[in-house]
Amino acid sequence: METGNNINSNLISIIVPIYNGQDYIDRCVGSILEQTYTEWELLLMDGASSDDSPRLCDEWQRKDDRIRAFHSTEYRGVSKGRNTGLREASGAYIMFVDVDDWLLPDCIQRLYDDIQKPSVQIAGCGFRICNDEDWKEQLSGRETETMSGVDFSRNDSTVKLIAGKDFLREGILKRDTRCWSKLYRRELIEGHFFNEAYTIGEDMLFVWETAREAEYISSSDYAGYCYYRNPKGAMLKRFRESDIDQIRCWQFLLQSLLAENGKGGNYDTDVIIAAATNLLISCMLVAGKLAVLPGEERKQYADINKQCRGVLKETLRIKGAYAGLDKGYRIKVSLYKLFPDLYLNLYHILKAGK
Repeated sequence: METGNNINSNLISIIVPIYNGQDYIDRCVGSILEQTYTEWELLLMDGASSDDSPRLCDEWQRKDDRIRAFHSTEYRGVSKGRNTGLREASGAYIMFVDVDDWLLPDCIQRLYDDIQKPSVQIAGCGFRICNDEDWKEQLSGRETETMSGVDFSRNDSTVKLIAGKDFLREGILKRDTRCWSKLYRRELIEGHFFNEAYTIGEDMLFVWETAREAEYISSSDYAGYCYYRNPKGAMLKRFRESDIDQIRCWQFLLQSLLAENGKGGNYDTDVIIAAATNLLISCMLVAGKLAVLPGEERKQYADINKQCRGVLKETLRIKGAYAGLDKGYRIKVSLYKLFPDLYLNLYHILKAGK
């Protein structure tokens, strides 16, 4: 991470990539202003938004000298915003927050406390899936009574330490692939950046590359990060060509593990199988998005469908990958492998019926 800024030993740099986020900026920033931990700087990384986001970012910068707004002339994805933020950050700790999400008031304090434990270089907490009504409840001070139906008080939360070398097995392969809801020591992620070639799955690669170098990761079940179920979010949108990135990212991880083992690495068989199983699931998720498209439109993406099925068939050669799937996915994978057009048509009919 190249920066000419002086590093503040207690400062947390919070990086928020923004693209057309005018509906969410005030809520996100407001939740950070309410944090019980106050030694932070907030970097609002506007990626050439066409809505009112640039003005709102500049307005917040004028209101609080801990907030800095940056504007690019073209949008190149959240990874570009995060990478630029990493270069501009002044803090000894780094945190990522998405603009449509928000934090509970003591989220940063808890993460900061956890990362102070000996040899801990990443501190992570849980998250809860929220909607607009949940934010209203948080403003009223009743969030622990309503959100998720669980009271995540300090006394009830548990924290476990995971060795960095084990986080692939204990975290990433158990779907903890998110870069947000975590606090990173700056020296750990020095020189690490998000792969700007990917738009889905880049979180997972960043977490894998940094966590494997950590001595310990602190993992708390306290759900202090509020993940907004955005109806306009990338994972809920209709199929786009970039959706195949999630396949490419899992494929990159799996191929890296196999290559390292080929050079004397020591990844256990169950880790390889779990990575392959996740890759198969990613293939089916992309196939499912393709299937939802009308038949004629789907034909435009025949090459992507071919790529998806090709990766699936190649991955099935890894012994144990198929067995690692649950029964439902095993049926889907078998049908898609043998009769891809039939699978896509049946899936389309089922979804259309709903």
